[in-house]
Amino acid sequence: MKQHLIIGDIHGCYEELLQLIKIAGITEEDMIVAVGDIIDRGPDSVKVYDFFRNKPNSKVVMGNHERKHLNKVLHYGQEIVKLQFGDRYQEFLDWAEQLDYYYEIPEAIVVHGGFENGIPLEEQKQEVLCASTAGEKHLTKCYGTEQYWPEFYTGSKPIIFGHHVVGEEAHIWPTNVYGIDTGACHGMRLTGILLPEFKIYSVPASCDYWDVERYKWQLPVLQHKTWSGFTFRKIEEELEPFRSSPRTDVTDFVEKMDKWIASLLVKTPEMLNSIQQKAVALEHEHRENVNRVTHQLFYSSLIFAARKGSLNDQTLQQTLTTPEKWIQLANELQIPVPTYESVVN
Repeated sequence: MKQHLIIGDIHGCYEELLQLIKIAGITEEDMIVAVGDIIDRGPDSVKVYDFFRNKPNSKVVMGNHERKHLNKVLHYGQEIVKLQFGDRYQEFLDWAEQLDYYYEIPEAIVVHGGFENGIPLEEQKQEVLCASTAGEKHLTKCYGTEQYWPEFYTGSKPIIFGHHVVGEEAHIWPTNVYGIDTGACHGMRLTGILLPEFKIYSVPASCDYWDVERYKWQLPVLQHKTWSGFTFRKIEEELEPFRSSPRTDVTDFVEKMDKWIASLLVKTPEMLNSIQQKAVALEHEHRENVNRVTHQLFYSSLIFAARKGSLNDQTLQQTLTTPEKWIQLANELQIPVPTYESVVN
């Protein structure tokens, strides 16, 4: 008889995945189903992806972490995985885009994170099933908090889900709902339920992988950000969590970034003076067509501000919101400014 092993949030815990499959006695004919979030936080997201991509009789349900990558909502954990995939990242995105939001067999319904009672499975909101932020807000509106939905389930078919860490052991609600995210990436356990008998298996994680990974990848993540295109405000927000890092190479990077930004902004008086001179020159050289000529410049708003007498530090920084724009204008005005590469690398 064909069995189904439903596995909780793997989060890159490849060795634990193999151990779980082994102790559950899974054969080539059996089906392996992951509830989603097979990537991020753990050490081997690429290996877990390759396992499911190449494994016959396997299925991955869309989780909120896969969806984050698809929606380009890249927080620190996703930035790490993007670096881990390297040139294969688009391949992963193409694969993830094909994932279903639920998996149904005669014995159970498998979803990643949530279910709205009374709504047919095929009519469930995708954001609820995968537990995106919007889905959790919807469940909170329905039940007071997104975590209470299992208490309100009245369907006849069991639901198996992950997403919320329920502790080191699977949690079974009286409503026939099974929570099987037992925090493998946080040093707890990886859990699976073997159907049709609903037998629970689990293996301990070797360590708190997320604690290790988020420390290990700090500098590579910082080095691969497109800083020149960020706004100055976003740069400050991105650097802030790393200012107190215990790693000296990370704090050295932050210090270099601060120096780079300061070396750009210190040119403010010179930039203002040059723009003012440019405005005067345009008035003199293009007296009849000065407005038309000014409009052709990418920094036309600054020229108009200079002509009106309203050009100041604030106007300059509100217009040149990124280092990229700042450097572009500095080059146009022939004012030497350092590039990111010359200061940080």
